[in-house]
Amino acid sequence: MPSLAQSGTGNPKKVAGLKEIAAEAGVSIRTAARALNGQGYVGAQTRKRIEHAAAKLGYSPNRIARSLRTQKSYEIAIAAWSTDELHIAKIAGFEQAMRRARYAVTILMGQQPDTEAAGREVLETLLEHRPAGVAAFPLPGATMTATVERLAAAGIPYVIFDSRGEGVDSARLDRAQGVYEAVLYLAAKGHQRIAYLGTRDEPSRLDGYLRAFSHLARKPCYMEVTPGTQPGGGGLDSYETGRAAAWTFAEMAERPDAVQAYSDEMALGFLAGLHELGFQVPKDVAVVGFDDRRAASLSWPRLTTVAQPSHELGVAAAEILLRKIAGEPEPPSGWSRTLPTRLMVRESA
Repeated sequence: MPSLAQSGTGNPKKVAGLKEIAAEAGVSIRTAARALNGQGYVGAQTRKRIEHAAAKLGYSPNRIARSLRTQKSYEIAIAAWSTDELHIAKIAGFEQAMRRARYAVTILMGQQPDTEAAGREVLETLLEHRPAGVAAFPLPGATMTATVERLAAAGIPYVIFDSRGEGVDSARLDRAQGVYEAVLYLAAKGHQRIAYLGTRDEPSRLDGYLRAFSHLARKPCYMEVTPGTQPGGGGLDSYETGRAAAWTFAEMAERPDAVQAYSDEMALGFLAGLHELGFQVPKDVAVVGFDDRRAASLSWPRLTTVAQPSHELGVAAAEILLRKIAGEPEPPSGWSRTLPTRLMVRESA
């Protein structure tokens, strides 16, 4: 009876090394190593050819052995505070980009912190991993200054997802430009009285609205909400706040013919309230949201909205962090990158 070592099915498959992969891809061993280890520049087409060869030959890098050999961590840590669908899309884009660069991503999920102390506890736990780099979402209701200073003191490269704070390296969204373009779209459709549904305390979207009205030489129209004081309760970015705003709309002496809402959740609540009161959208009033959540394409009518490129933002954040880990010099314009939004036109406007 043949042993496993003698049988055709029992022989262990030879694991491909850099030499075999380089030969398959038609490159030098050094180039193959740079591509597979995520160190140094390799052209996109060459990298793709090397990765294809590695997959064909069954190459699987041993991150633990690589870390011991190079005395370098290949772990990236993320501090997140929410499982919101937009956050998950950003994390997915980030993780996929990091995986292509041969880094493993660990996610620490904190609770929505009531104080910065709660955020610091998560950060200290994260630093115990001694990661190669850190990506974090902004702490709700807090600046990122202390977090950035702590990471700098620990000598760990970082990037923040979508922070608008000064002095913070971040991949962020151009919310103001997105709202600006949405308001100009409504004006081009013939709407004369375009209201902003939100609060004046959150400037990034309101700035775009005001810039559009300056361009149009019109007087702004506000449907201002205050968190926690609307019928039905709810915070600023909530369905119930938007739903209650429909009653405000119904009681206005001079009603808007279009509304740009702070968010999709608020816009969807506003749509529901309008339906309950017998208004027709967009016949009586056009409605535009912000975010492009999945629910925006499932509402009735389907919601026109300003879409966040969440996946692309995650990829951009990974690119910033990889360049910082590689020790590249900071660009003259700084590390931060601003990504454009796009208007998704549907039936509500």
